[in-house]
Amino acid sequence: MPRKPFTDYLETKPSWWERSLDEYSRSPVSAFLAEVVHLTDSVNHCIRHFPKRKDHSYTKDSQDSTYRICASTHAAIMGHFELMQRLLFAGLFEATRLIPEFDVVNFTRQLTKDSNVSIELVPLTAYRGRKAQIGQVIADNLYGWHEPSNVNRHFQALVPKVTLYSNDETAELLLLWQLRHSIVHTAGWLTTPDSQKLRELVPFGDRPIIIGGSFILAVARGFHRIVSRAVGRLAGSFGEMLPADLTDVERHEVDNLLLVASPRKSWFPR
Repeated sequence: MPRKPFTDYLETKPSWWERSLDEYSRSPVSAFLAEVVHLTDSVNHCIRHFPKRKDHSYTKDSQDSTYRICASTHAAIMGHFELMQRLLFAGLFEATRLIPEFDVVNFTRQLTKDSNVSIELVPLTAYRGRKAQIGQVIADNLYGWHEPSNVNRHFQALVPKVTLYSNDETAELLLLWQLRHSIVHTAGWLTTPDSQKLRELVPFGDRPIIIGGSFILAVARGFHRIVSRAVGRLAGSFGEMLPADLTDVERHEVDNLLLVASPRKSWFPR
């Protein structure tokens, strides 16, 4: 039997897939939170149907499968989080065209200083024949999306008054990013050198990263809190920069870009 290429196993246009990159571009935060909810529900669906013993505890195989699925799910959540940050930045840059006083020269100077950004020409050629937003091109060529302090500087180049992530949120995100790094790059093992990067992880060095459904739920709820507060700060500062005479269409664009909605409203902080 001839061997099929791996690409033959890829679904090209599944009718059941709900999310699109266009949706992420229009409302990146809401698209991200919706995906977080779907991923959390997927984990819970699997866990509920895993075999159990008579005392309702999970079998060894069920418990092992739970840990492996949850590790993969955490990596996926962080991937969606990075995409959200990049497309939120890209959309916000596009929206600065609505601000007559926006200083493009100062923006490029600060971004170049803080991020050492340069546009790579080869990836740029992928946009040939397509309508490409300049904000997307810039975001694609920025580094440090896994480092909250760098992300703060990226957004401060656009909105000088805002600090997207607080110190506490930065600490939480650094921990989540480190776990994602170890899952993806060291096969789920938290090496001793990696554990030394964060004080909270020192006791877990040279051990496998064992996380279950309760961890994924905590991360999902945590992102509802972190993102809603961060975007609330961003919306307030960016709103002060907008002129009062925006058209309804322009206002709708900005409102959609900064929309914070979720299928699980109860997960937002009160």
